[in-house]
Amino acid sequence: MPSPSAEDRALIVELYDRYSWALDTGDTDGYVALFTDDALVTEEARGGGLEEKHGHDGVRELVLKFHENPEFPGRQHRHSQIVLDPDPQGRPDHWQVRAYVTTTQTRPGEAPTLYWCGHIRDTVRKDGDTWRIHEKNIMSWAGEVLARFG
Repeated sequence: MPSPSAEDRALIVELYDRYSWALDTGDTDGYVALFTDDALVTEEARGGGLEEKHGHDGVRELVLKFHENPEFPGRQHRHSQIVLDPDPQGRPDHWQVRAYVTTTQTRPGEAPTLYWCGHIRDTVRKDGDTWRIHEKNIMSWAGEVLARFG
């Protein structure tokens, strides 16, 4: 199976490291800059259904619902088991990214707790020398990903 170069793989993993740091430290501008201008973000909405956001304005709207939430500080997002697959649409300089995502919640004087776990299925695109998130899909650990279990 084809795979990105070692350098590109390292840069894609760093993109996700920067994603978590920007999200968890309230760096709204830094978070938005990690996405392509024409990004599409799909997130499972509370209560069911999917919520879509388009472009930098949509990405900013999405992240501000966290950054403006007084309950958000203290959360840490982690991506693990990152798998890079060829782009399903065959586009050059694109890779599909699958990863587990866990979120912990830490409050002063309390033990950290697991807040959420799920997965992503994203597409990243190389713009010049920089990898950015082009399509982001945030999903719980349910549904299609478990379809083989019947």
